Amino acid sequence: MITLAPLPRADAGQVLHLTLGLGQDAFVGKISDMVGDPNPLADFHCILHGDQAVGFFKIDRGYAPDHDFAEDGAFGLRGFLIGAQYQWRGYGAAALRALPGYLAAQYPAQTQFYLTVNCDNGVAHRSYLQNGWTDLGALYHKGRSGPQHILRLSL
Repeated sequence: MITLAPLPRADAGQVLHLTLGLGQDAFVGKISDMVGDPNPLADFHCILHGDQAVGFFKIDRGYAPDHDFAEDGAFGLRGFLIGAQYQWRGYGAAALRALPGYLAAQYPAQTQFYLTVNCDNGVAHRSYLQNGWTDLGALYHKGRSGPQHILRLSL
């Protein structure tokens, strides 16, 4: 069973074993870099299978000012990662299914979340769309690896 949980920065070591699959570094950063994010508006969360961390993501509460497509006050989903050693077991899909309810509980006043997903990452794009995210039909061109689809989750 997959659960989502806040990850205090002091406990970030419990996700350092997560690895990237071949070519994934174009889409998401190394876990050591992600948990080293000094942004105080970035909240860390882990994806658990039982008590084993199999994934990680951040919620960026300061997302909107840096992304002109996001309405004022909107939050961003960043760095969503299932460790390569845990991929293709359905953990990512289960985490994405659980995400809307989890976000509503963790951020009850927040109704809009955004993300960008690389145009070359079709698997991730389809997964988000199948789990409640809407493609806004526009592209974000400031990604580190080329153009990205802009998606929104409305709660």
